[in-house]
Amino acid sequence: MDRGRLRTTRNGELERPLVFNGRPQSAFFELHGANVVTIIVLGLCAFFYFKTNIVTPIPGLRNESDFAVYYRAAKDVVTGKSPYENPAYFYPPLVSFLMTPFAFTDYVTARWIWFLLSHLSLLWAGWLLWRAQGRGRIGLCCIACVWAFGGAFKETLDVGQLSPLLVLALAVSFTAPSKFQEAAVGIGFALKYIPGVLAVALILHRRWRALLAFTGMAILAVLIPWGALLWTFAGPKSPMSPHYWMGTPDMFSWSIPSVVLRLLSPLRHGGALPHDWEYGNVAFYLHLSSEWQWISAGTAMITLATGVLVLAFRCRGRLSSEQLPWAMAALVSLSLAATPVCWSHYQVLQYPGVALLLANSIRLRAWRTTAAVVLCFLLLHQLPETALKRYHYEHSGWTAASPATLYLWTSVTPLACLGLFGLALSHMKLQTRRADSAN
Repeated sequence: MDRGRLRTTRNGELERPLVFNGRPQSAFFELHGANVVTIIVLGLCAFFYFKTNIVTPIPGLRNESDFAVYYRAAKDVVTGKSPYENPAYFYPPLVSFLMTPFAFTDYVTARWIWFLLSHLSLLWAGWLLWRAQGRGRIGLCCIACVWAFGGAFKETLDVGQLSPLLVLALAVSFTAPSKFQEAAVGIGFALKYIPGVLAVALILHRRWRALLAFTGMAILAVLIPWGALLWTFAGPKSPMSPHYWMGTPDMFSWSIPSVVLRLLSPLRHGGALPHDWEYGNVAFYLHLSSEWQWISAGTAMITLATGVLVLAFRCRGRLSSEQLPWAMAALVSLSLAATPVCWSHYQVLQYPGVALLLANSIRLRAWRTTAAVVLCFLLLHQLPETALKRYHYEHSGWTAASPATLYLWTSVTPLACLGLFGLALSHMKLQTRRADSAN
């Protein structure tokens, strides 16, 4: 039949080719197959994102979480007290000033507002990345898959961390025009210091005005809050336990320095976990000798310095505008591998770079690179979290019943970070080859 009706033969079988509104089936899918696949992928991603990152965290919004630290800091600032009176507050003073509007409402309302703002930041970051890639289907599907299946977003939203703002700042840094790029890097540095490593890319890009703008923004965002804290507010002027950021062997700190500290406090088969493996996330309970603190800090500096030297060597001491986003993505991966304390939810900072790497690899039909990006992406959070949860369930708690399993799944993430660092450098080198061939 014509006009969307099925045409059959006398014995009731379908005629070939099957016809849709007068068009053969093969022609229909050639014209619309990509759109159909895109709709299916986006539908699945939207379902999983809604289920995992919206429905699941909502019941816990009334409970105390990391956001309670920000909320208390805002209350302290409004009442003229230093936010560092709370031993759990380790953040730059800018965070407490930004949170002051929440002090004028109750905790549950503030938590709901922050939850909605976090989602808005993540969706905005995704849109910026998609726009920068030309609004294509591949870029849209890759961003949706990373946002839906990353795993670390759920943990971040569960506890109400700052990370969604940092993801937005990184997305702006990767994609925005130069006048906004350095401002985003400076604000990210003022909020959590880690994004400050992107200044290395600005230096290698030889954009001295941009570097000055970043420096000015960072100074304003850091020194003004510190100055206000010193001159106006009563109480401590710095964190009560600054050594906390020198390192921790906690099993959910996934960085190279933390791996080194865990190796220095070995597990005994069948025994209990070392105290700092299990409680190293709380400054009050962390007992790290000064020698181990400097081992951790030294490991971080060596890792970071080595990575920066490799980056400088690969770009021949100068980054082009096309190479800049890849260098920034590489530096984020390097900084998370090198930082002395890297909680599992910090891996959300990698997701903008992972989305860019995944989309570019698929466009180039570089399937081995695509597989490597996907593997590293899963090893950042999803696989180790699933394996450790299963371990905890099987052994009814945290024990050293299988030291090899614990060492494996608490060490794979920093290796995946280094893998993404290398993959980003390979994409950067590809840009160099293209520029050379064009010349």
